[in-house]
Amino acid sequence: MYLRSTGLGKTLLKAKVSNIQATNIVPMTLTQPEGNNEPTRLLMQMEILEPVHWTVRAFVEPPDLKDIIKILLKNPAIILWGLRFLVSKGVRFEQKDHK
Repeated sequence: MYLRSTGLGKTLLKAKVSNIQATNIVPMTLTQPEGNNEPTRLLMQMEILEPVHWTVRAFVEPPDLKDIIKILLKNPAIILWGLRFLVSKGVRFEQKDHK
């Protein structure tokens, strides 16, 4: 995937999703809370491959996921396009060694 960075001018970042998991981690501290009073969120971890090598974590809240589903259901053409996209051959990024 490509991401546009606002902090790096008009730099285009190449990235890939490296992990998605359900978690109770507190986003501000990236630690498990005492007493487990944090809601369960989806944690999507992305690896920026070029021009820098970063790990970016996105915490998806339940309202965010509901909004994504609502947007998809309001526009069925996006769902059909996404299904075609899933079976198409896309460009695969090879990770360069960053030493």
